[in-house]
Amino acid sequence: MRVRRSAAWSTSVLIVGCAVLAACSSGGSRGGGSAVCPAKVLYGGHTYWGVGELKRDPATTGRRVKAVLPSCDDSGGQEPADPDTRVDVDVLADVPAVLWNGSVYLRDGRELPAPARLWFRAPRCTTDGQFDLIGDWLGVIGPKPPRFDGDLRPPYRLEVHVTSGPDAYAGTTIQVHADAATDPRLGPNDVKTSLWNGGQVAARVDCVGGRFHAVSLRVP
Repeated sequence: MRVRRSAAWSTSVLIVGCAVLAACSSGGSRGGGSAVCPAKVLYGGHTYWGVGELKRDPATTGRRVKAVLPSCDDSGGQEPADPDTRVDVDVLADVPAVLWNGSVYLRDGRELPAPARLWFRAPRCTTDGQFDLIGDWLGVIGPKPPRFDGDLRPPYRLEVHVTSGPDAYAGTTIQVHADAATDPRLGPNDVKTSLWNGGQVAARVDCVGGRFHAVSLRVP
């Protein structure tokens, strides 16, 4: 039920506006690959292979270039293959890789440097006391799927890409845990006006066992 959204990445938004709110898959059928089609893009005469979803924003050169998602038959020959698709990708700084749809694509035959492993690890919550975060709302995870009317019943976790907050968390993707003690929580109208439309969520949180616990939640 997660689909990544970040203004810095300029990706399309498809969060929980599916016919059944819990039915969306991560990143769409192309961004992270599928059971049949490998995750790859073509740029500058080279093939770039997907190496995973990001939890921290890497540095880019500021260059946005055209790349190609190659055609792919993920239906076992039962349907025509998707055509090649031109997409905009961001060129990473100091690494032979590009960024598209919230995932890093590394040039064929190259390796990510060891420090880049941190990109794929979400930060732990380590700040003393309560503090505020604002982030792009990416999805909802929990034992109780959201109702068709947008009602979210705790406990659940909101996956957000932090756009405002302490420096340790800005530019990272985290999960904010809401439970029965969270007050106020997000209501059906918040889900319909924000989550369905790829909006933002504001959270006052404190750290509990390294997790981001929501003291309160609202739509900014």
